[in-house]
Amino acid sequence: MKTGRFTGTLPFVLVLCMLSIGCQKDHGHPPKPSGLISLKRAREMYQAYQPRFDAVTKFREGKEDARYGWHSLDYYKEYIAYLEEESKKIGVEVSGLRLYYVAYPDDAESENQRGYQTFIYLPTYYDKKQDKHIAFDPLYLDKDGKPIPVHDLITKGESKEAMFLKAGLLMSVAPGSVGNMGEMCKPNCSE
Repeated sequence: MKTGRFTGTLPFVLVLCMLSIGCQKDHGHPPKPSGLISLKRAREMYQAYQPRFDAVTKFREGKEDARYGWHSLDYYKEYIAYLEEESKKIGVEVSGLRLYYVAYPDDAESENQRGYQTFIYLPTYYDKKQDKHIAFDPLYLDKDGKPIPVHDLITKGESKEAMFLKAGLLMSVAPGSVGNMGEMCKPNCSE
């Protein structure tokens, strides 16, 4: 029986084509982000946090703290779009988000969230000279129109008045670009 000269070549070519198509990086899906962890690792980290949670519970005289916070995916999309738009207006490219672990103070504004831990987040830009990401609020600029680094304001308690006087600005009572106000899961939330 006589076979054509492409009989053995055709399956080989088809396999190469399928491998080529299957190995392409872009299948119309976004790339998998770096920094993802397994559920096993997430559980290990949650367990490693428990001694801190217990210490906070003891400090709060037995009153447990919040277990987690939640925002909708739409919230994050809108927040990031807002940050990018406001930052574009001042010529700054957002490089990421910095999260700060905080607690609601014992004041009237905190209402029933008083004393519970939460997190806030601010945009960052990359400063090449310092080789680091700087937290900022695109609504607050110095007299030269540059974003004011806000890390010291948040972590060291530099007063808003001092920061804004240094920058030659008046303080605003309007909300800035600091993210918060997610739904908070207090102890023993049903899940």
